[in-house]
Amino acid sequence: MTAAILFMALFVLAILGAPLFTVLLAVAMAGFYFRGIDLSAVAIEIYRIADMPLLLALPFFAFAGYVVSQSRTSERLVRLTRVFLGWMPGGLAIVSLVTCALFTAFTGASGVTIVALGALLYPALTRDGYG
Repeated sequence: MTAAILFMALFVLAILGAPLFTVLLAVAMAGFYFRGIDLSAVAIEIYRIADMPLLLALPFFAFAGYVVSQSRTSERLVRLTRVFLGWMPGGLAIVSLVTCALFTAFTGASGVTIVALGALLYPALTRDGYG
């Protein structure tokens, strides 16, 4: 009965606009508590995750993306490829294929490639008449 009341209270907090990470943390802690697991395990895991060097890099990646977006670097790169490969039939399509292959090889995730390069290459390809 106590668990049901606790989970209902957390649900109400989520509905009222509590930050989602706090609600998820509270649900996880309640689950650990009711299963008889020591709650210090949660604190140890939070510290382990927060101590990762990757978390420091995420804001810098976002900043770099903002700088590239505001400086219109992507449009200049597309113009540069048109200068060098514009004479070749399907030059922009070939550049798109090679760029996506390299980006996927570096990141290891094709979904990331679609998100990162799709916004740049799709408008350029549709302007050049590709379906």
